[in-house]
Amino acid sequence: MKMTIFASLAFRNLLRNRTRTLITLSAISFGCIGLILVGGFFEDTFLRLREGQIHSVYGHLQVHKQGFSTRGKTSPFEFLLEKPQDIAAFIKDDPNVALVTPRIGFSALLSTGETTYGVFAQGVDPKGEDQLATLDGVRHAEKGIAVFEGQDLEAENSYDIVVGKGLADTLNLKPSDRVTLLVTTVAGGLNALDLTVQGIFFSASEEFDDRGIRIPIRTAQSLLRTDKVQTLVVCLRKTEDTDRVLNSLRDRLTAQGFEVELIPWYEMADFYRRVVQLYRRQFHVLIIIVSGIVILSIFNSMNMAITERTREIGTIMALGYRRSEIQQLFVAEGFFLGLIGGLLGLLGGILSGSIISALGIPMPPPPGGTAAWTAAIEIKPYLLWTALIVSLISSIISSFYPARKAAHLVVAEALRHV
Repeated sequence: MKMTIFASLAFRNLLRNRTRTLITLSAISFGCIGLILVGGFFEDTFLRLREGQIHSVYGHLQVHKQGFSTRGKTSPFEFLLEKPQDIAAFIKDDPNVALVTPRIGFSALLSTGETTYGVFAQGVDPKGEDQLATLDGVRHAEKGIAVFEGQDLEAENSYDIVVGKGLADTLNLKPSDRVTLLVTTVAGGLNALDLTVQGIFFSASEEFDDRGIRIPIRTAQSLLRTDKVQTLVVCLRKTEDTDRVLNSLRDRLTAQGFEVELIPWYEMADFYRRVVQLYRRQFHVLIIIVSGIVILSIFNSMNMAITERTREIGTIMALGYRRSEIQQLFVAEGFFLGLIGGLLGLLGGILSGSIISALGIPMPPPPGGTAAWTAAIEIKPYLLWTALIVSLISSIISSFYPARKAAHLVVAEALRHV
């Protein structure tokens, strides 16, 4: 009963000086809106960067021969998959798997006749890579590797090549130009093939665009003198299922006797991890700033209220209210300020985020990227909870000192206060 009375008194006291209360609520609300919008922008950036790298570079999972992750970089041809068709067929039986496509990666020399340049080459299945980049229901991925000049690879054109934008700029290449690709075969010999530049692409990785080329996988196998592949790229229907499918496939493949290892996308995406860590730190700094704004706003509001209501405080203390009850009354006022301001901030953040997302935010290429994009606000439940909790905790903390000050007023002096 007493708590109900305190809550009623605290709420009514906020209405006594509506201008000051409105200013305080505005500061809290705008702080919450800022947290939600900035956090939502970061989440949208994470989502687009994650899906872009998954659908252009890594897939959700990569299947390699056992030992590739530790020794594959120094001896890549010693870790080619045996019977890749059987492994791919087994993986495709999982209902969570949308696509399995083969790749083989190798270092090579690309010659234009005048210039020879070291490149990283990928032999890929053109149809599989196109599906990887444009899977139905893949939101925010847009186009993993996008050919912006010329045309993409086609399986039937064995003598075509697509090159990254940075590499094309370095070698001054254009569609229809002729180049020669020189490689070391699996057996250690040399082989070369004349190819026609079919198109120029950009991806989610600037590093790959600067040195990367792609040719049809059958052409790559012919050049390298092998019928094996290095990697099976697995794309799932939902990124959120990565860990569950990883553990399931790992156990089932081992049980079937396949000597393979599975690597999830997040263990390969170093750039993505660094971006997330950087943005998380920035968001934590923003939380501290917003908390400081809320604390100062409520602290100032409560101090002014105590000065104006000193005689009132003395009167209710003279009527028998304990100091702890006076303190609880002012803390309750701070709590209501934080709660109302936080709820208004949530409403404003959701509304503002929806409007901004509908309009879009034109953005330049991100660090490490090559394509401009349109950002949105991706509001996650944890952002709403974070904004509300920051508002409430900051409000309660900022109320303690003014409440303690009010509770320790001397009754006689408070009654004489003018």
